[in-house]
Amino acid sequence: MLAWEGLAHRYAGAPQAIRYADFALPRGRHLLLRGASGSGKSTLLALLAGLLRVQQGRLAVAGTELAGMSPRALDAWRGATLGVVPQRLHLSEALTVAENLALPALAAGQGADPARAAELLEALDVADLAGRRPHQLSVGQAQRVALARALMRRPRLLLADEPSANLDDDHTITLLALLLDAAEREGCTLAIASHDARVVEALGSRDDVAEVVL
Repeated sequence: MLAWEGLAHRYAGAPQAIRYADFALPRGRHLLLRGASGSGKSTLLALLAGLLRVQQGRLAVAGTELAGMSPRALDAWRGATLGVVPQRLHLSEALTVAENLALPALAAGQGADPARAAELLEALDVADLAGRRPHQLSVGQAQRVALARALMRRPRLLLADEPSANLDDDHTITLLALLLDAAEREGCTLAIASHDARVVEALGSRDDVAEVVL
């Protein structure tokens, strides 16, 4: 599902490149990227998402080699392959929950899929919130809506960068369970980057989670 060899990325002006040990993750397993702030976790997620170009080495995601792809091809691949749960949920306050869920398809030039939206909201126990706006949601409800939005186009890879930032213990455990349950239900791979000890403790002992320490 994920594989990289000789992968490295150097930011302009940086004295040296960030280098990643070779790694492969088979389908059916999930990934925990852990390490201190600045160790390269977010950079690796950006590479996996095709938001940073592969400068050195090879990187394959869901059977697609990302090196050398054109920006247009990357955009199309990203829309068809990835779901992203951002640290800041970025729900539009001007739109209802249902309208927020329609955004990924509309951004890709496709029609809205209200049946899919209703299916996901039901699965995440927030079906009764479809008509509300983000400011009317609790933190936990907003997280579920953001997760539903990330799953709208049936991604093969679900990315979460520091998902527990600014969350208390209860919300952290609930969110991790939601992410894992959703990945299993949707049949996609989950990749989480975190330096949070609570996340490491919750995921580190699972047989279906591989760790990469940076």
